[in-house]
Amino acid sequence: MIEFDGKRYELKYNLKRVELMENATNTSLMSAMSAGKGMLSISILKAYCAYGLREEGADDFINPSMGIDIAEALIENEGYPLVYSETVGAIERDCPFFFQGA
Repeated sequence: MIEFDGKRYELKYNLKRVELMENATNTSLMSAMSAGKGMLSISILKAYCAYGLREEGADDFINPSMGIDIAEALIENEGYPLVYSETVGAIERDCPFFFQGA
């Protein structure tokens, strides 16, 4: 759960969200994870966080440009490790097909 500007957000992913993230960053999720030995660049982390954000309990995701602003502020205020662990943890939880056999 992420709190920002008095609102609570959750990160949720599915195959379609991953496709959108990959199109926005011009790189596959697994390639980005592998290239950074598990770590993500700031720009990719912001995009991955942004595309997974939705208000707590909502069905619709927030606009990615607003999500980028939130992700950037979270990284600056809460730190890279927190945003990284929340984002990657949610991807692992929601997209286990990436990590089968790992």
